[in-house]
Amino acid sequence: MNIIAKHRKALIRFGKIIVFTGAVLATTKLTLLFGTLANTSTAAFSFLIIVLLSAFFGDFFVAFFTSIAASLCFDYYFLPPFGTFYIASFSDWMSLAAFLLTSVIISYLSASAADNKIQASVLNKSLEQLKEFGERLLSMRNDDLTLSEIAKEALSVFSLEYCSMHVYGDGKWRHFTGSAASNISQEVENYLKVFKDHPIDVMDLVEENMLGVRYSRINKGKEPFALLAVKSKTLPTEVIGTMASIISVRLK
Repeated sequence: MNIIAKHRKALIRFGKIIVFTGAVLATTKLTLLFGTLANTSTAAFSFLIIVLLSAFFGDFFVAFFTSIAASLCFDYYFLPPFGTFYIASFSDWMSLAAFLLTSVIISYLSASAADNKIQASVLNKSLEQLKEFGERLLSMRNDDLTLSEIAKEALSVFSLEYCSMHVYGDGKWRHFTGSAASNISQEVENYLKVFKDHPIDVMDLVEENMLGVRYSRINKGKEPFALLAVKSKTLPTEVIGTMASIISVRLK
């Protein structure tokens, strides 16, 4: 499943590179078509706008390749001798270097700004979810406070694909699962059937980890009590650790 997601991400990235490279070529053609109104400065400014957009709607990887395409077009069509990649004068070399450097810097800064904005949005949403999760656990009566109910609440609040709590005792692991929103729960169940039991060492839970399930230890007092198993494409690992801490506090 992770491999499919990686291939999908790579295809989307490649598609964006094609789109913005096409935009560079189209801009080049239009600039040459209106040569009496446009000049080298106009072309350079237009290319920088496209690079900026590629960084905003893509990432640094997309913007970098867009910058290379823009630099090649800038060199071939707008720096003498025209129609070649050869540059005659030192000043033109400086112009090309300045353009490429500016493009790369803009790409990096724009991509970083977009990534920071996304991370800030995820953090704000996670904080709201953690607050709601804590309030739900605190509002539960002790008689209703079961591990399955806690897993169910976590699944609901954080929109998880899978959530369960694993407890080791009497020589075996027991797991308490919420109502999963996808087939991932059944996939994990099938993997559990392969073995009579879980390994005691968390690092040996390879089969579930291959499905993208992440773990965080739950303590009861100072002693380890259980494991929180979560599958989510968007939830940061730090948030999963905080979820486990909230559960630990409530179980006290």
